[in-house]
Amino acid sequence: MTAMTTSVRPFSSLLGHLGGERRAIAATIVLVVVSQVCLGAISVLLAAAVGHAVVHHSAPSDWFWALLAGLVALRAALTWGEMDASHALAFRVLARLRMALFDRYAVALPTKRRENVGRAASTAMSDTERLEFFYAHTVAQLVAAAVNALLGLILLAVVEPRLALVTLTGLTLVLSTVPLGRHRLEALGGEMVEATGALSDRAVDVLGGLREVLGYGIHGPVRRQIRETGAAAARAAGRLETTHRVLAGAREAAVTLVGVGVLVGVIGRGVAAEHVAALIVLALATVSPVADAAATCARLPALRAAATRVGEELARPAALTRDTPPAALPEGPLGLMMSEVGFGYDGRRVLDGFSLRIAPGEHVGLRGASGAGKSTVVALASRLWDPDSGTVALTGSTTSEVAISAVDDNELRAALATVEQDGALFTGTVRDAIAAPSTTDAEIEDLLARLGLAGTVTPGSHIGEGGLRLSGGQRARLRLARAVLHRPRILILDEPTADLDEASARLVTDLLGTVPATMLVVSHRHQTLAAMDRVVDITSREASEGTKKARRARNHAGHAARER
Repeated sequence: MTAMTTSVRPFSSLLGHLGGERRAIAATIVLVVVSQVCLGAISVLLAAAVGHAVVHHSAPSDWFWALLAGLVALRAALTWGEMDASHALAFRVLARLRMALFDRYAVALPTKRRENVGRAASTAMSDTERLEFFYAHTVAQLVAAAVNALLGLILLAVVEPRLALVTLTGLTLVLSTVPLGRHRLEALGGEMVEATGALSDRAVDVLGGLREVLGYGIHGPVRRQIRETGAAAARAAGRLETTHRVLAGAREAAVTLVGVGVLVGVIGRGVAAEHVAALIVLALATVSPVADAAATCARLPALRAAATRVGEELARPAALTRDTPPAALPEGPLGLMMSEVGFGYDGRRVLDGFSLRIAPGEHVGLRGASGAGKSTVVALASRLWDPDSGTVALTGSTTSEVAISAVDDNELRAALATVEQDGALFTGTVRDAIAAPSTTDAEIEDLLARLGLAGTVTPGSHIGEGGLRLSGGQRARLRLARAVLHRPRILILDEPTADLDEASARLVTDLLGTVPATMLVVSHRHQTLAAMDRVVDITSREASEGTKKARRARNHAGHAARER
């Protein structure tokens, strides 16, 4: 019982993520059960008709053919309905599982250490595809086989108890193949899923870093790794398939024994000759679906391994905590406050007591040495991570601060936009990649012109996967354009001009000066920081106060002194 509970738990634990599809699963089970019973009844009736024709040299009565025709029509309708329902259910199950994973990744994948997402991607793509078939087809098949076997045994017990006993013995032999080799199947199934998952992980890594693979000439070692990983997956799959074939032979032998046993049981037992064929077919129709179900059960370890992986991904601890009930954002311009923030990982303290206050509408620059924690400040201010200590809050012009963790995520994302240095652009046109729902092509074209992209990029230009058809500088400016077009109240930028030449950087700086949002800009570039209202040095955590006018005056004085 414990072993069975352990075997079923990975599948049952995912039911909560399928929502209303549980009713559809139940309806599909009913369709398959009735369809399976109809098929058995048709087979038995046809065998009875053959027996009647052989013994009596005449066809059955008209009512018999009417009954048979009705069952055939019903079976055809049920088969069509079951195929339609199960295929639609499979796609909905796939969508449900993937959306559940996406929702979990949204709060769990921005971990303290930016991890390789190859496993997450392969789980979302490969493992969920294995499970869609299980919930849409396999469960119904197993239940239908059990119901069909029970009805067949009851009918045989009523007609000829000895044949019911023979059939029950055959069922026992068939079912005995399920635990046979279970541990080997478990091991090989898990090994195959892990190997294929590792292959997917490696493929995701290589495709994501294809330029580096080619640029550094490491395609040889990469190909060797993929070949070795693929060979390991193939070996595991081969051993698993060999085990399945051995067990399939054992099941076929058990089914054959049932047929022989029933034939021996009816000979010389006073069973009417015209009923012999029908009884043999009834016994076989009782056992055969169970044999198919046993074959399915033998393949469950691989599915169970996939379900376990999906369950583990869905159980990832959240990187963010959600305060309840959610608090409303202040009206009007928003400010940002970080108070005594501490953050670290792997025993390393990245921030310790860091504080920063940005007034609504203020543009603040952030500078510091590499490793000082600038990107960590961006992640905390963007609420990709929660601090280990201290608070991050949003402020209004006239209201007290609201903890960023207390704001509804959808409301927060509509008010706050972050442009990371290595941010992604999705495949499609420029319009698809950067436009907000209400953005017009005229607005896109105007913004592209202000960023120096007019003539080279249009709203309808295809950017390729991840923007591969664009230069690094074009991608950087389009990421900024995407944020600006969404009209955030707070805009956080991580090195927005790092990939740009002087002229393009000046265009970006000029554009930022016209954006009405509160702004936090991380940059090493003096030209970019000079356009800010003030600059904070994260290394010393001291604000370098002063207006842009005073800073320019100091710069001018320094230049004059050097010239003298």
